[in-house]
Amino acid sequence: MLKPAYKFWLETKEGYIFGKGTFELLQKIQETKSISGGAKALGMSYRHAWGIIKEIEKRIGEPLLRTYKGGKIGGGGAELTQTGKNLIKTYLRYKNEFDQICRTVPT
Repeated sequence: MLKPAYKFWLETKEGYIFGKGTFELLQKIQETKSISGGAKALGMSYRHAWGIIKEIEKRIGEPLLRTYKGGKIGGGGAELTQTGKNLIKTYLRYKNEFDQICRTVPT
């Protein structure tokens, strides 16, 4: 039996901005409140995760995260900016619509 399938991402006229992997990374950063925690949860290095974030920020011209430096007691942290939260919401909205279309296509 055949069923529809797709890969979904967001882009600008300059190209790719945000897809499943970045969506998952931002979600994990939001859950763990740290870049290293988000990266670790997805099995990637902190450096790779930070590189992904910086590349998207460069392409859209806005920060995705607010970061806090650690100290002697406790560590630093990160939280999503409104732009980061909006990217997650936009991605989910479109993805849910595509998923709905795929569920309603007769097989």
